Amino acid sequence: MPVVRQFCIRWNIYDPTGPLKIHSQPIPRLGGVAITLAFGAAISFAGHLFWIHFWPFLAALALIWTAGLADDIWLLPPVSRLVAQIGGAALLWMGGWRFPWIMSNPANLAAVCFLTVLIINSFNFLDGSDGLCAGVTGTIAVAYLIIPGFTLSFLGTTVAWSLLGVSAGFLVFNFPPSRGIFMGDSGSTVLGFGVAFLAFDFYRANTANDRYTSILVPLMMAALPLLDGILTVLRRLRGGDSPLHGDRLHFYDLLLGLGWSSQRVALTIYAVTGAMCFVAWLVLQSDFTRALLLCVASTGAFVAVAVRLGSLQSNERAISQFGAAQSRQFRKLLRKILP
Repeated sequence: MPVVRQFCIRWNIYDPTGPLKIHSQPIPRLGGVAITLAFGAAISFAGHLFWIHFWPFLAALALIWTAGLADDIWLLPPVSRLVAQIGGAALLWMGGWRFPWIMSNPANLAAVCFLTVLIINSFNFLDGSDGLCAGVTGTIAVAYLIIPGFTLSFLGTTVAWSLLGVSAGFLVFNFPPSRGIFMGDSGSTVLGFGVAFLAFDFYRANTANDRYTSILVPLMMAALPLLDGILTVLRRLRGGDSPLHGDRLHFYDLLLGLGWSSQRVALTIYAVTGAMCFVAWLVLQSDFTRALLLCVASTGAFVAVAVRLGSLQSNERAISQFGAAQSRQFRKLLRKILP
């Protein structure tokens, strides 16, 4: 990571300040390069893997990382990034990581693409405050590794350990306050893709279990970023904007605007993610009715809190007038518009 940071400084590759940024000075933003290199290196150290059988996973990883890196350097159009993500999802589907319970190939492919793109972009949205994306990814990886019943293939287990390692390594530099580097899209999309892959690897390894409860488990583990992503899309559509239009009304923005420190926000989000992973384990142990009640209650509580904070309020244009250097005004504005 220090080598990548020095490279960014040498070649003037920074995440600039702006109305949608929370930092007050340019920060190097190619941390995703170090994340992906370490991720690939960690996987390569695992023995017993015949990579010829796993080339779709590697090709999908390379495609999504390349699109994220290009966006970090040249600012790709959102549609180009979306096409790359759909291509990565299609590669996973070709490699056999799909919904085992959907018999129609076109429907299966569409479902895989939808969920993969949703998870990737939800984790990309999560990368708006120090330590969140890496911390949530690491927490989910730990859950897959230590919670009984969360079965993965050998490759899935390797990916989970690797995600845990790169997340922990990046947090050394990015746990708030950040030590001078951001992961950028080349990092957040790779971490999101890794979590999406674990979901489909879990599905493939748990075909013998109740299909309805098994479907719910990975969704509950990533419920926090997924629900924030869904609320983000709904908020922007409700305000008459494109879902690809940026804003600063994610749940962590609202907590920061209420005066929470970035450390407090990060630790709270880690705890909530861990709690959702525990709920996912309870879902796996339950019949469908109990599992559905658990999911509705837990996700309903999160949505209620998020809506109460103002996640669906269409006021991003007013908030965008305030930069990170004007945090006091930003907080005052939030307190005025929140219920």
